Formats: sequence, structure tokens, C-alpha cells
Amino acid sequence: MSVIGDKAAVVSLGMSCQSGEQIRTHAKLIARLLGDPTMRIATSAFDNIICRPSSAVRLLEADTFYPKDPSALTLSQGAYWQQFDVYFWHEYRLHKRHIVEHLLGRVNTKRAYRALSGKFEHLSARFRSLKSRERLVFVISNTQNNLADDAVKTGISPVLAAADVERLCDACDAYMDKPCEYILASYDDRLTGVPQRSRLRHYALKKDDSMWKGDPGQWEWVFGSYFSGPERPVAPVK
Repeated sequence: MSVIGDKAAVVSLGMSCQSGEQIRTHAKLIARLLGDPTMRIATSAFDNIICRPSSAVRLLEADTFYPKDPSALTLSQGAYWQQFDVYFWHEYRLHKRHIVEHLLGRVNTKRAYRALSGKFEHLSARFRSLKSRERLVFVISNTQNNLADDAVKTGISPVLAAADVERLCDACDAYMDKPCEYILASYDDRLTGVPQRSRLRHYALKKDDSMWKGDPGQWEWVFGSYFSGPERPVAPVK
């Protein structure tokens, strides 16, 4: 999810659903802190996918966010795009009206691809439109607890390297053709190296008990700290 206004936007850049979920949860707080009453919740291209920063870099460099050829996708934990090592985690899922297909062990891939391509064509256009905003803040996190379980299914480790995150920030700046801002939220044991890049602020979160949504209290601290002042963040005591 994102919150997008006439002049500013706060947007998820992955690596999974939690970044967008917490932007949505704190949309009113973000709009108030930015002083922009035009900000509204909107979906974006990096919502509900799982991919490494290196994969996100390649998507940005190719300026493509879904495959134009349905044969590029395989049915694996949703839909898997091998070329970019991206999982569309919530796509190619069966609905109740397709229960017969489920019982037969089949998925109507033509229908599923039409839904995916239509959705991501719209989201891609919205993501490209962000270039017109004066201020862009992108949120990256790997604090979704079930990423550890999903890593077994996908082979994508939840551990991030600071250097890879910095390369993603560089690629996003190049894509948007302007210096953007970046928030990185991680667990201590899911980050290697120390981020040194300008316009990238790191927040070390404490592990919570949620399956995937994250702790709204800690995320309130993230957004409140980031948009209220430049002081070095110190994690709140749980």
C-alpha cells in the first residue's frame, strides 16, 4: 500500500506485504505529519509480492512489473516469475466459485493471468505516476514473521544485506529521476552490514507476535520518528 497526495507519497518497496500494511494502518498519521490533507491510500506495484532487493532492482531497470507473456509464470505458491525471481503471492489463488477446479487439482491459468495482468498494468501506471510528486518516501522491511516459513517454500531468505538495500535505493532514484527518501525497518538478525547511504534511515524493530502484519506500536514510532525529526532512532521498549 501507499499513501499518495498531490505533492508527496509514502510507498512500499517490499520485500513483502508488511511494509504496505503498516503504511495503510498509519495513513492518517503520515498525512498529518506531512501536513498534506490530499493524501489517500492506494495500492502499488510492490504490494503483495515477495522478492529480494536485487530482483526489485532488475524490475526497476527493466521498467516492468509483471510478465507480458503468461508462459513466463509458473504455479508455485501463487505465481512465480522465474526471470526476475518474483513471487506474486496472492495471485493465481482459487476463489470459492472455482471449487470444482480446486477439487480437480486445476487452476484456470488463462483467467488467473488476465486478473494478474489487468491488476499489475494498473499498478504499474500508478507507480510510474509517482515521478510527478515532489517528495517520495519508500519503505522497505523484512520484519514479517512468516517470511521465515515462506523462505522454505520460495528459497528467498528474509535476511537482507545493507549493500543490496543501498543498491535498490540507487536504482529507485534513477527510476524516479530524483533523490528519494528511504525507510528500512528490520530485525537485527535479518540485516547484515550497516546502511551508510544518505537519505536512508534504518530502524531496528523488536520481534513481535504477529504472523505477518507487524506491531503497529513500533511502526507508529518509525513513522513518527522519521517525519517528526532527524534524530537517530532508538527502538521503544516493549
